[in-house]
Amino acid sequence: MHRLICVLLLAGACLAAQPSEEAVKKELKLFQGKWEAVAAQGFDGKAPTAVELQLTMLIIEGEKFTMKTGSLDIKATFTVDPTKKPKHIDVFFGDGKDNVMRGIYEIKGDMRKSCFAEPGKDRPDKFRKEKGFMTMEWRQAK
Repeated sequence: MHRLICVLLLAGACLAAQPSEEAVKKELKLFQGKWEAVAAQGFDGKAPTAVELQLTMLIIEGEKFTMKTGSLDIKATFTVDPTKKPKHIDVFFGDGKDNVMRGIYEIKGDMRKSCFAEPGKDRPDKFRKEKGFMTMEWRQAK
């Protein structure tokens, strides 16, 4: 009997750790479409020029995105967990196994901001504008 209770408690804890499919779908709807870069800072602590920002656009369809910056297109997939505080986002490049950026995000109206740790590093616990973290601010294109 004790074993059954332990198994049920463990299963319940595992299910509780996963965001509901409905919550994720609802949140993903907020990401869809075209986004214009408003502000950014790279892992090196440097910000792009105003011209570089103007040339940067994010196009999101489902859980896939393309970031266009000048003539360069960066493609990736992502997942979100809107139940975490702050909300979590993971971006997967290539096969996604070893090339994952873990981050946090916030969406308010037509603005979205995110902060990522370098691949392989722990997820930031707050929005950081310092070396070793990448921050991005986006405005949804009209």
